[in-house]
Amino acid sequence: MDFYPSSAPPPPPLPPRAVARRWWQHPGVVVGVLVVLPPLGIVLAWLGPWGRGRKIVATVLAAVWFVLPFLVGGTPEEKRPVPDDARAPKAVPTATVSVAPKPSGPPVLVGKGLKEAQGVASAAGYSTVSHDASDQDAGQWDADEWKVCFQTSAGQRNGGRPSLDLGVVRVEAPCPAADGEKIPWPTMPAVTGMTFARAGETLKTVAFKKVEPESAYSDVVLPGVADSWRVCFQDPAAGKQIENPQFNTVYLKLAPPDAVCPERPYAQLHPTPTPTR
Repeated sequence: MDFYPSSAPPPPPLPPRAVARRWWQHPGVVVGVLVVLPPLGIVLAWLGPWGRGRKIVATVLAAVWFVLPFLVGGTPEEKRPVPDDARAPKAVPTATVSVAPKPSGPPVLVGKGLKEAQGVASAAGYSTVSHDASDQDAGQWDADEWKVCFQTSAGQRNGGRPSLDLGVVRVEAPCPAADGEKIPWPTMPAVTGMTFARAGETLKTVAFKKVEPESAYSDVVLPGVADSWRVCFQDPAAGKQIENPQFNTVYLKLAPPDAVCPERPYAQLHPTPTPTR
C-alpha cells in the first residue's frame, strides 16, 4: 500500500554517510611519512582512501626517494672521512703451524747415565732404545743404574723421529772393549811382600769397598797404625778377576816389621815351649 498518491513524484535518495577518517589516513600525514620514512609511507598510502593511480604514483616516487641517496653518494657512514692509518692495508692474521725442528745431528751420549742420555736425546729430537752392552743381556729396568758405553743410529721410530740405540752397562761396571763383549773387570794385584801403606795405594786402582788388615800371627796384636807392617797373605789371591769390587773387601794378613812371615796364617810368633819330662 503506497502512502503517496500515484501522481506525486518519489522522494530523492538520502546522501551517503561520510566515513570518519583516522589521523594516519590524513593526506598530510601520509605525504610526510612518505618523505621521512618511505617504506612506512607506502604502507599508509595503500591503506588510505586514495585512488589506485594515486597510490601507484606515491609508491614509485617514495621508492625513488628512498634509494636515491644510495645511488648517488652511498650511506652516511661511507661519506665520513677515513683517517690515514685506517687507509693502510691491515695485516691479515694467518695461522701458524708449529713444526718441530729437524735435528741437525745426534748428541754425544757416551759416558752419560742412561736416564740423563734419554732426556738429552729427546730434547734434541731423537728417541732412544737401549740394550746391555756386555755379554749378559740384562734388562734395563731402572735407568738410574745404567750408563752409556756405545751409541748407534736405529733408524726412525715413534712417528718418524730418528732413534738412537744405546749400548749400556751398570754404573759401577767398566765398558767392554766392543759392544757385546765381556766386561773387563779388574784383576787382583799382587801385594804380598809390600808394606801395608804401599799395598793400600796399589789397591786404590781396583776401588775395593774396604781393605781389612789382620795380624798374620795369632799371638801378636795388630797396632792401630800398621803402615810399616808387611803383607804376608792376601785374599783375594793375586790375578783373580774381581767383579763389582766396590762391594768386595780385601783381607791382608800382616807381620811386624822385625818378624818374618809365618808359613801359614794365624801361626804363633812365640810358641809356648813344650814341657820336657
